[in-house]
Amino acid sequence: MSELLVSKVQAGSGDASRWLKLSNIAYSEKLGMAVFPSSLNIALDHVFDSFNACYEATEFGSAGKSTGGERDILLVPCGLISLDHRKAFLWTPTTAASDRRDPWVVEIVADVNLRDDFGLQDGDLVEIRIPNGFPDMSTSKTARRFQ
Repeated sequence: MSELLVSKVQAGSGDASRWLKLSNIAYSEKLGMAVFPSSLNIALDHVFDSFNACYEATEFGSAGKSTGGERDILLVPCGLISLDHRKAFLWTPTTAASDRRDPWVVEIVADVNLRDDFGLQDGDLVEIRIPNGFPDMSTSKTARRFQ
């Protein structure tokens, strides 16, 4: 089972890029593919529950032991349907997940610079397929719909 998510590209702060550059070899080894040292920030139409057991995810870090950072990272394999079905990973911190001001925002890491290679701009829609289910948040009180 899988679910198709539609998300909007948005600007990021560059924090993920810093960690992806710093620990690029470790990320690449953990994911079994080259990882471009930058991410694509996307806003989902609902709050992302990084603790949901339905994800076939890879945990990275142990309060920063692997990355030198201060957060554990959840990496969920996905396919970028609208971007030539490119294999990628949804990337989000779990240690600070409950304190986030924008829990509907996640990042996508891939083997290329997604913005440049696909000419993406803030506001562009990206379709993402997450395997093995994704909770239906459409009726959640915390759901956030695109405006």
